[in-house]
Amino acid sequence: MNQEFPENWIKVKFKELAKEKSVRIDNPGESDYEIYVGLEHLDSGELVVKRHGNTSDVTSTMKLFEKDDILFARRNTYLRRVSVAPFDGVCSGDIIVLEPILKHIVKDFLPVFMQFEPFENKIIALSAGAFSKRIKWSQLSEEEVVIPSIEEQKKIVEIIWSIQDNIEKNNEIINTTEKLKGGLLNELLTKGIGHEKFKKTELGDIPDKWEIHCLSDVINITGGGTPKTTNPEYWDGSIPWISVEDFPKDGMYIESTTKTITEKGLNESSTKLLQQDDLIISARGTVGLVAKIVKPMAFNQSCYGISSTNRVTSNYAYYLLTILVEDIKHSSYGSTFKAITRKNLDLFKVAVPPIEEQKQISEKLDQFYALQKKTLQNIKNLHHLKKKLTDEFLKGEVQV
Repeated sequence: MNQEFPENWIKVKFKELAKEKSVRIDNPGESDYEIYVGLEHLDSGELVVKRHGNTSDVTSTMKLFEKDDILFARRNTYLRRVSVAPFDGVCSGDIIVLEPILKHIVKDFLPVFMQFEPFENKIIALSAGAFSKRIKWSQLSEEEVVIPSIEEQKKIVEIIWSIQDNIEKNNEIINTTEKLKGGLLNELLTKGIGHEKFKKTELGDIPDKWEIHCLSDVINITGGGTPKTTNPEYWDGSIPWISVEDFPKDGMYIESTTKTITEKGLNESSTKLLQQDDLIISARGTVGLVAKIVKPMAFNQSCYGISSTNRVTSNYAYYLLTILVEDIKHSSYGSTFKAITRKNLDLFKVAVPPIEEQKQISEKLDQFYALQKKTLQNIKNLHHLKKKLTDEFLKGEVQV
């Protein structure tokens, strides 16, 4: 952070901007607090804590935090996790709880500053440890930083938090869409469109023209594999190779993969090549993730590739698996590592409409996914803008 700054900016130690809070809560499950925040609940680049667990799930001593405190992940600092708590609760000992000191800074400025890239990089450089690097409050507190004038801080806070508000509004659209889609998904895949005549079946009442089939009779299921990792001729080719980590957190499609393989790796291993619009479901570890692929891709043995038959369209097969996924998870085997087998998929029967109605149902549901995709892109763009402006403002490159 050795650079030229505007003359009216001041240099202070970090301990002049915030104080550490370290109130301990023994037996958090028996305390008056319900919310627990662990490292796994803090998301990179998020200004506000979005996720949390329950204190009934933790037994060790935790730290107390209050609404508007800043939660800073001191372990694995390269993940850049620092967020404002919108509620009271307890948190992991690997989270530093900070209360801003409103002398040199205005309210809501500190979390913005802590997401300033040069500051983040300094924190990462100070972190120590053989495996998961940590930083101590004693180090962080003595770090010298340069901050803008109070008037500039007010303008920065107004701009950055207005972007954050827009992100929140888009997240609300996602949540609302998800709820509506869930209700519509269940309605369309059990009642169809415009039916008046229904028949009783083992799955309940379904439209008269629909048929009951075993899931494994309406889709083709293929196992995957992994080329030998010790053979460099098999890797870094032009063929995307899917593992569980490549499934999208939101949305329907896998568009790219972390690893790729060569034609030689494909031909000399047990992996298989899926085609555009085929489906894939995670079968081990993280069970029940479902996605479509946008181009030919290979995949590993922790997944099953799924292609449609003449009984169902690819899109309808995707929605069938989406609605069945919770039941599929419950039927998975293993006490430590859950797994789906082909036998699991043989257990399920599904109601199948005529192809033309499948297309109509899919078109209705596709509208929700199109809205979600557009909204997710808006959120991504807003995060990028927030990061860009934060860095430009706090480097003094852009005056506000």
